[in-house]
Amino acid sequence: MSRRYFSRFIRWLAMGMGVYFIITAILSITVDPWRINGTPLAIDALDGVREIGNTVRVGKAALANRGHWKIVILGSSRIEIALDPEHPAFHGERAVNLAMPAANLYETVPEGNYVLDRNPQIQTLILGIEPDDLYSDYDSRKYTGFYQSPFADNNHSIERGINQVIGGRALMDSLFTLQRYFQGHAPERNPLGRWLEPNYPVNLREYVESTFHGGYEMAADQWNLRPQILHQPKVRLLAGLIGRVRQAGIRMKIVIPPRHALSQIHPTADHPKSIAWEPGFRSLIEICRKANATLAKGPPVQLWCFLTFNPNTSIAMPRPGASPRQMPGWFDLGHSKKDLGDLVLNTVFAGSPGVAATPPVGVNLLDVDWAAYQAAWIEGHRAYCATQPQDVAWWRGLIARSTDQRKATRSVAEGDP
Repeated sequence: MSRRYFSRFIRWLAMGMGVYFIITAILSITVDPWRINGTPLAIDALDGVREIGNTVRVGKAALANRGHWKIVILGSSRIEIALDPEHPAFHGERAVNLAMPAANLYETVPEGNYVLDRNPQIQTLILGIEPDDLYSDYDSRKYTGFYQSPFADNNHSIERGINQVIGGRALMDSLFTLQRYFQGHAPERNPLGRWLEPNYPVNLREYVESTFHGGYEMAADQWNLRPQILHQPKVRLLAGLIGRVRQAGIRMKIVIPPRHALSQIHPTADHPKSIAWEPGFRSLIEICRKANATLAKGPPVQLWCFLTFNPNTSIAMPRPGASPRQMPGWFDLGHSKKDLGDLVLNTVFAGSPGVAATPPVGVNLLDVDWAAYQAAWIEGHRAYCATQPQDVAWWRGLIARSTDQRKATRSVAEGDP
């Protein structure tokens, strides 16, 4: 190619790139698909169809920056799906659900600090946490896009800003937002951050069986069948956030979200000697009591546990071949729908004006006698095993098969005949 033709090619390429950048910048600024740019040029009418599913961390940071939130909800997808920021317990105050799929303390604590920095007027902070998180060194940030979001203090703000204005993802999501607007389609997450309609397994039994390799890990860990070592970096993160919240005079409610009764069942015993996730409960209780023992502006932190046996968590699994093949109120054994989430908030805010008086579905572990709570939980476990023997036998069969497979795999790896 001659120099003249090459120069012409470069000019046309530069012109094409310039047009692309201009069009993308105009769309990303006016459509603002993730609410991250926040300029006066953003079209307000599009807010109801903006979708952050492809960039949840970026989108949640944008919501945190929209300012003047009085109630903030943090946690994982269990919290993101179930807890409604428009619940009557919040009395119409500005509330937002900033929980994120697959998030653990390595994400929720930095997110909490980010939100506190930008919303000094917060009155209530609800933090969802799993009782086994403190015993795991698993770092969700490596797999979730956390480091590409403003929550990560990694000095990449200029790079992120460029991508959010002229990046390929910004262009595509802008076009998809316009498409949803003109076709009248709702997004997966509403403007207050709640995940409205996750993918529903077509056949719950088949779904659980196909993913049970992860389920057995939970079954083993929750009953202390493996060595449990408290992971100190997460302990320090949690204690630091609780201390900051109390010093700021903010009301804090920690919520251990519900799971279906099957995911709490002992692998062999109908009448176990302890409760599931007991080490995690005891560690969380100790952390909260230490925080509450210090002088602070804020009220004592509360620790609400919803890993209980009640009619909402003990719903029978769909029978093989039955239709429908889903379970009312649940997406899977770990994610409940909004109906149970509303009962969770009714319990946490019981007695507040406007909150429906419903039977409690959990307890504040800092207010109960542990021995009495443990006895009641074990009795609930026994009663569930007696009333749903088919489901329990199916679940334990999955555990036994998974155990045998792991032993066989370990034998091969160690060179046993």
